[in-house]
Amino acid sequence: MTTAMRRYGLRWNDPDGASQASAALFEKPAAIRRKRALKASGCTHVKVVEVPPGEIVHPAT
Repeated sequence: MTTAMRRYGLRWNDPDGASQASAALFEKPAAIRRKRALKASGCTHVKVVEVPPGEIVHPAT
């Protein structure tokens, strides 16, 4: 039996409104901590998204 590794990225809008995406992938607990930190710094629309193997996170358009 194999266990699939799940990795998560983040998408958000900076306080000035620019769409951003994380360059790094995180395990779920680390992604949630990063989400809280981004919200605390004034970022909006912060979302944790699951990233399939071989993919990267792109900013929302």
